[in-house]
Amino acid sequence: MARIEYLSESEIKKFEKAPEFENNIERNYYFTLPSSIHKQALTFGNDQSFIFFTLIFGYFKATNMFFELNSFSSIDTKFISDKYQLSTFDPKTIFASRTAQRYKQLIKAHLGVNEYSNDIELKLQNHAIELANNFTHRKKIFFSLVDYSKKLNIEIPSQFTLSKIIGTALTFQTKHILLLLRTYQKDKRLKILDEFVNKDENFKNRYYLSNYRKLGHSTNKREMNSSVFYLKNMKSKFHILKPIIDEIGITSKISQYYARWLEQSKITQLTQKNLLNNYFLLLSFVKYQYFIRNDNIIDRFISIIQSAKSSILRHQKDLYFENEPNKKALIKSLENSNLSIINNINEILNNETFNDTNKVKAMHSLVEIEKRNLKNILEQKSIIEAENLDRFDFIETISLSLQGKLSEIVKHIEFDEKSSNKNLIQAINYFKNNTNINKNAPIDFLDEDEQEAILDGDKIKISLYKALLFIHISDGIKSGILNLEYSYKYKSFESYLIPKEEYKEQKDDLLKRYEIEHLKEFSDFLLPISEKLELNFSMTNRKIENELNIHFKITNGSFSLTTPKLEKSEEQIEHTISKYFPQSEFISVIDLLHSVQIKTDFLESFKHYSIQNVRTQKLDSNLLFASIVGYGCNISLSKMAKISKGISENQLDNATTWYLSEENTIESNDKIVAFIDSLELPRILKNDSNINHTSSDGQKFNIKSSINSTNAGFSFKYFGTAKGVSVYTFIDESHKLFYSTVINVSERESGYVIDGLMHNDVVKSDIHSTDTHGFSEVIFGLTHLLGFSFAPRIKNFKDQQLYGINSPKYYQELGYQVLPKRKINIEIIEENWDDILRFILTIKSRRTTASQLLKRLTSYSKHHKLFTAIKEFGKIIKTDFLLTYIDDVGLRQRIEKQLNKVESANRFSKAVFFGNNAEFIFATQEEQNIANNCKRLIQNAVILWNYLYIDKKLQEAKSQSQKDEIIEAIKNSSIVHWSHINFYGTYDFTKVDKKVISMIS
Repeated sequence: MARIEYLSESEIKKFEKAPEFENNIERNYYFTLPSSIHKQALTFGNDQSFIFFTLIFGYFKATNMFFELNSFSSIDTKFISDKYQLSTFDPKTIFASRTAQRYKQLIKAHLGVNEYSNDIELKLQNHAIELANNFTHRKKIFFSLVDYSKKLNIEIPSQFTLSKIIGTALTFQTKHILLLLRTYQKDKRLKILDEFVNKDENFKNRYYLSNYRKLGHSTNKREMNSSVFYLKNMKSKFHILKPIIDEIGITSKISQYYARWLEQSKITQLTQKNLLNNYFLLLSFVKYQYFIRNDNIIDRFISIIQSAKSSILRHQKDLYFENEPNKKALIKSLENSNLSIINNINEILNNETFNDTNKVKAMHSLVEIEKRNLKNILEQKSIIEAENLDRFDFIETISLSLQGKLSEIVKHIEFDEKSSNKNLIQAINYFKNNTNINKNAPIDFLDEDEQEAILDGDKIKISLYKALLFIHISDGIKSGILNLEYSYKYKSFESYLIPKEEYKEQKDDLLKRYEIEHLKEFSDFLLPISEKLELNFSMTNRKIENELNIHFKITNGSFSLTTPKLEKSEEQIEHTISKYFPQSEFISVIDLLHSVQIKTDFLESFKHYSIQNVRTQKLDSNLLFASIVGYGCNISLSKMAKISKGISENQLDNATTWYLSEENTIESNDKIVAFIDSLELPRILKNDSNINHTSSDGQKFNIKSSINSTNAGFSFKYFGTAKGVSVYTFIDESHKLFYSTVINVSERESGYVIDGLMHNDVVKSDIHSTDTHGFSEVIFGLTHLLGFSFAPRIKNFKDQQLYGINSPKYYQELGYQVLPKRKINIEIIEENWDDILRFILTIKSRRTTASQLLKRLTSYSKHHKLFTAIKEFGKIIKTDFLLTYIDDVGLRQRIEKQLNKVESANRFSKAVFFGNNAEFIFATQEEQNIANNCKRLIQNAVILWNYLYIDKKLQEAKSQSQKDEIIEAIKNSSIVHWSHINFYGTYDFTKVDKKVISMIS
C-alpha cells in the first residue's frame, strides 16, 4: 500500500527547506562558530568546506535539522564568505557523503545532541499514540513530533520517518481494540447489535440504525417522549455491552470519532466490512449515542425549565402590577391611620375641659376604634400576601405540563451519586422508585418557603412537589452540584481534569513538555508579580498626585477616566484604500476563491472523513467551492445546487457529508491566515512589529423560526421572543480572522476567550482585548498563567475594584489616592497551587477545551476552592492591568482601535452571510460551526485577495511617492472592503474568469 503523506507538497517543501533569516543580526548569531569548533573547521583544508560546515552548523542550531545543499541560501553563503573573509561559495561543489556525515556528527557532538535510539523512537511513538488517541489532527501530530524532538534534544527525524511513526500511531489504537474484541466474537451479548442493521418494519427501506442518526431539538411533549424512547433503548443496550466496551478500551473520544462515521455512512458501507469491524463500529456507536443523547435531553430539560421560569417571572410581574393599586391604598390607609391617631391624641391632651381621668377614658376609647381600623387594614394586607403566594399556585398549574415532558427523563437519566448533592440525589431516587408521592417524600433539597408551600395539612401537594423537584434538578445540573454519570457535557468537574495520580507521577515531565516549568514554585513565581504590582501602585498614584495624568479626575470620593478619540484629519478621512479597488466591475466570489486556491492550496485541507489510514480520492474543487459558498453565504444546499451551473444536488450532498467538517474548515482557514501572515504588507498595520494585538467579540444571529436547536437561546434584547446564537470571533491587527465559534446566546462569552487564544497554530497573540462582558477575574488569572496578556476595554471604570498585596491601610499611609479595596488572600492561592497547575496543564494538553472546563468550574462558584483560588490570583493580574489602564492613554486608545476592527469584521460577516435573512438554518452546533467557518473562510479569502491586489498596486507604482500614498491609505482605513465582490446571483462552475487571478499575480 502506498504511504500516506500527512503534509501537502508545499508543506513538505517548506519542512525540507533551510530556514530563512530576516537580517544579518540573526545570521551573525547562528553562523558564528564557537572557538573550539572554529579551530576544527579551519583544518578542513579549503574555503568551500569551511562555508559548507558553517552553513549546516547555523541551520542545525536554528532548527535541529540538516538540509540538502540545494536548499541553501545564497545570501547566507555570501554572509559567511564576507564574515570570515573567504572566497565565494560555489553551490555546485560536491561533498562526499562520508564528509558530510562527519561534519554532522561533529556538530551534534559539540551541541550535545542525543543520538536517535530505540528508546528515543519509543518516546516519539508513544507521544504520537497519545495524540492519536485524542484524535488530534494528523498534521498537528506531525508538528507536535517536531517540537517534541527538539525537547528530547535530537536531530529532527525526516518527513518519511515521522510519517511512518504517525501511521503506526493511527492504526495502533484500532488494532489493539480489534485484537481484544476478537476474544468476544462469539459472545451472545454482541448479537443485540444486529438490530441496527435490520430493516424497520414500520418504514419501507429504512434500517433501525437510521432512527438514531439525528437527535431531537424540539421541546414539545411528543418529541420529548420520542427522544426518551430512543434513550431507553440505547440505555439498555449500553449497559448490556458496557463490560465489553470497557474491557476492549473504547474511550469516549474513540466512540465519538467512529460513531460519527457511522452516522454519515450508508448501511451498505457498514455491511461490506468484516464482522469484527462491524461490532467495533456499532459498539462505538452505542456508547457515543448513549452519552450524546443524555446531553441532548438534559439540554432540552434545562430549556423547558428556563421557559417555565420565565412564565413564573411574567406571572409574578403581572401580579405585582395587578396588586400595585391595592398596595398603594393599603399604605395610604396606614399613613392616614397613624396620622389620625397622632392628631386625636394631641386633641385629647390639649382639651382643657378634660381632667386626667377623662383624658385616659378618651384615649381608651380611641384605642378601641383604631384597633378595629387596624384589623381591617391587616385583613387587606393578608389578602394581598395570599395573592403573592400565588407563585406556588402558578407553579402547580404548570406542573402537569412539566410532568408530561420531564418525568420519564428523571426516571431514566443516571446521575453520578458520588459527586452530586446528597439531598437532591435522595429526592431523585425517591421519585424514581415511588409511583405515589406521599408525606414521606424527601424535602431537604427545598428552600424553607418551598417546604412550607408544599404542605397541605398533613398531606403533600404532589404536583407542586414534582414541579419544584424538576426546577431544582435543572438548577443543580447548571450549578454543578448535580452531575451525570454518562455524559460529555455534564460530568463532574474533576472528571475533565488530568487524573490526580497521573499528575503526581508525571508533574515535572508535564511542566517541561508544556513549557511552564517557571510555574512550579509558587513563591518564586509570585515574587516578581507582587513587586510589579507595588511599583504600579506607586507610579500611578505619583502621576495623579503630580497632576501628570490629565484624563483622571477625582470627584466627591469617586473618580472619572476619559479616553480621547484618535481624531483623523479631513485628508486622512478622504484618503482611504477604497479608491484603489476595482470600481467599474464586480468579482465573482467563486472566481475569487479559485484565485486564492491557486495561491494557498486551502482546498487540500478538505480530506475525506475516513476511519482508516488510507488514501482517498480527491474531490472536484468546484464541489468544494459550491459547498463553501452554500454554507458560508447561508444558502441551503438544495437551493445552491439549483442556482449553480455544473453542480448537482447529489454531488453537493456527498461533498458536504464526507468532506466538510469543523476540523477541515478550521484548517483551511488556517492555511489562508498563514499565507496572509507571510506577506510583508499586513505588517504595516501593527502598532509594534514585535507584539501581536488581537481582539474578540460576539455577534448575534437569529435562528430560523422553523428550526429547533439546543444551541439557541432567548434574548429579548437581541431577538425579541425569538431564539438566536452568538458567533464569537477573533481578529488580529492585520485583520486576520483566526478563530470563531458559535455558542448559545445565554452563555458568557468570557469562557470562550481562552479557546480562541489556544488556537494559536498560526496566529500567536501577545495581548488580547475584549469588551467589558468578555472578561472576568478568572480570565485575567488564566490568561496570565497561559502566557497571554489580557487587556479588555473597561466601561464604568469607577465600578471596578482594586486589590493589594498589603492592606488598604498600608497604601493610605503612603498617601495614595487610588487604593485597593482589600488585601489579596495569598494563602488560598498557595494552598490550591497544585490544582491550579493541573487545571492549566489540562488546557495546555488540550484534553478538554478551556470553555468546557470553565463552564463546569464557574458553575460551582463559591462551592469550589479552585475557582476561588484562580479568581483570587486573577485579582492581582486585573489590578496590575487596571493601574496601567489608568496610567496609559495610549494603551486605552490601542484597545479601542483593535476592538473597532472586530466590529468592522462583524459588519463584513453580515454581508457574506446574506442568505435566509442572515438567520442560521442549521440545528446542530456542529453544522452551525461548519457554516460559520465557511463564512470566515470567504472573509479571509477576500482579505487575502485585497492584500495581494494592493501589493500588486504597490509594485506597479511608478514612484516612491505613489507607494507612500497607497501605504498611507491602508493605514488610514481598513483592508476589509467587499463592495467590489459579488456574493449573489447564479454561480457558474463551468468556467473560470482568469482575469481575477491575473489581478493579484
